[in-house]
Amino acid sequence: MVHPSDPWPLAAKTEAPEAPSLKTFADRFLEYVRKECKTTTAQFYENCLKRTLPFFPLAEIPMSAVTGELIGKYASFRQSLPSGNSVAALNGEMRILRRCFRLAEEWGLIPKACKVHELPGSKNRDRVIDFDEERTYLAAASPTAHDVATLVADTGLRHQSELFTLRWENVSLGPSAGCPNGFIHIPSGKTDNAQRNIPLTLRARAILERRRSAKVLSLCVFPGKGRCGHIVTVQHAHEIAVRKAGLEPFEFYCWRHTCGTRWAESGMDKFTIARLMGHSSPSVAEKYYIHVTESHVASGFERFLGYLDQHLADAANETAAAVSGGTSLKNGGTIGGTVSKKLALSR
Repeated sequence: MVHPSDPWPLAAKTEAPEAPSLKTFADRFLEYVRKECKTTTAQFYENCLKRTLPFFPLAEIPMSAVTGELIGKYASFRQSLPSGNSVAALNGEMRILRRCFRLAEEWGLIPKACKVHELPGSKNRDRVIDFDEERTYLAAASPTAHDVATLVADTGLRHQSELFTLRWENVSLGPSAGCPNGFIHIPSGKTDNAQRNIPLTLRARAILERRRSAKVLSLCVFPGKGRCGHIVTVQHAHEIAVRKAGLEPFEFYCWRHTCGTRWAESGMDKFTIARLMGHSSPSVAEKYYIHVTESHVASGFERFLGYLDQHLADAANETAAAVSGGTSLKNGGTIGGTVSKKLALSR
């Protein structure tokens, strides 16, 4: 019995359950992403973890004991291996690790997720291929790499989840409203906005017509030998083409960035670009896929100088007419020309 004047007994302290190791947590994590994510995304997560879990210190100790220093040692270990360890590939693994630790914290398995930073220097996915580089690349590429690169450069398709899986039933090569060269229909994809029709360019249609006339018995535009029925990668062929062409190495995904940039440079508005690329909003296209080149910036500034000359000359004409009763500056006058010369000299 407890007397009313006795202090209230303190509840017995319970030990917090031991945090799981990353190796143990990986099964639960993959089960979660298979339910919540697209099949291709879940497969990407699984492939990244297959490369991460063999690193014993990171995989076996409790997740609550993992530090940023240990993750840094893992990154150094991966970079020391002979091949397949580009900064872009490693940063994919860093993003998966960050997601694992944040979910473990959200689910109450660890008190606080450790910080996982991506490695610096991963710029090769954002590179824009210019037209001279494109010609050199396509001349050196295998037939399949040539066709895939051209179609991605002209349509902005995600090559793995949208182009490789493309079936002939979703290809229309006849003219239609707004699509004189036909179009590709994407029924589903990475995001809810992936469903869309993408008009074809002349050369894209020519490639698809040639592939269709080849009379290969396949439902897929790019048939493959595996059970899925289509190709799953052109990475090896891409690396050979880059090496033969003597180009600075870049990720194949850059063709999609290049397409978005070319659309922007042509004057296409950001809402149309977002729609064609299957993005949820124009801000996504602006942030990740549109990287305006220096030559386009220079061209745009030249147009600005002409605009400035015209408006300054118009203003000068009005002022001169008011002061002198009709005297005006012709053909741009001296004010606008002087301003544009000064601006040109200051560049």
